Amino acid sequence: MNDPQDQKGQSELGEKEQKHLLEDFVVGNPDLTRLETELAQFNLFEAIGVVRSEVRHSDFLAFLLDPSQNHGLGEFFLKSFLQHTLLSTRGGDLELNPIEVDTWDLGDTEVRREWQNIDILLINQRLGFTCLIENKIDAGEHSGQLERYRKTIEQKFPGFRMLPIFLSKEGIHPSEEHYIGIDYSLICKLVEGTLATRKSTLGADVATAIGHYAEMLRRHIVSDSEIIDLAQTIYRKHKQALDIILEHRPDTQSELSSYLQDLVNATTDFVILRGSKTYTTFVPKSWDIYPRLMHGEDEIGRLLTF
Repeated sequence: MNDPQDQKGQSELGEKEQKHLLEDFVVGNPDLTRLETELAQFNLFEAIGVVRSEVRHSDFLAFLLDPSQNHGLGEFFLKSFLQHTLLSTRGGDLELNPIEVDTWDLGDTEVRREWQNIDILLINQRLGFTCLIENKIDAGEHSGQLERYRKTIEQKFPGFRMLPIFLSKEGIHPSEEHYIGIDYSLICKLVEGTLATRKSTLGADVATAIGHYAEMLRRHIVSDSEIIDLAQTIYRKHKQALDIILEHRPDTQSELSSYLQDLVNATTDFVILRGSKTYTTFVPKSWDIYPRLMHGEDEIGRLLTF
């Protein structure tokens, strides 16, 4: 929300001063040019609209973690993921450690999606090992779900060593003490590291997809990204100009409402009962013959409306 003092200061600026602020913001602004250049690059994940979709993030992570998939990475990403997750808990009382994981052959690890509502489940029957991953982008934990998932794995895979992971955008500390909390900064570094290390052995299409995923994480998910730093720098330098722009930005909802009402009014067959920014209620005039909803002698509405 805008500070009331900022709004007051804006209102006291004359049209000429506001114009100068906008000109200074747009013309000869190297930070803005750099930001626009970064954002102008095509990104597959942005194009298909899955930036904030937990389901799609889980799908792609499950793809990278699965040694049997056709990405050409084998167990490389899976082993790297497990080792770096364990490193993040150095000093804890986990039975597993990164050195032991380094000796494992993980090529026969099974990866399941949404099994018993668990986002990602890794199972290696030969090693007697499971890893469950609960993935959150914008939402938080549901009541008791972490404990429920852990107990489900204990019942279905008795005697297996388990690594429960809570993956979130900003590394939220899980409510369940058995879980390791990691954030998407780690995922981003692992993806970028995988691309840098294995790019020469990957197909061009796989390398492109992995690169686009890392780039999307940097733009939208990871809090320490260059783009976020750049955006904050621009705002600090041009706060007044940006506040003016935000105050007068197009209101798509109002524009759409006005357009719809104009369409209805352009006909002689319909009548608008209520027109607002959020609702436009209208009916054919021919429906006037039908009964109305009544409360005593007062009309309170129509039986059916558009």
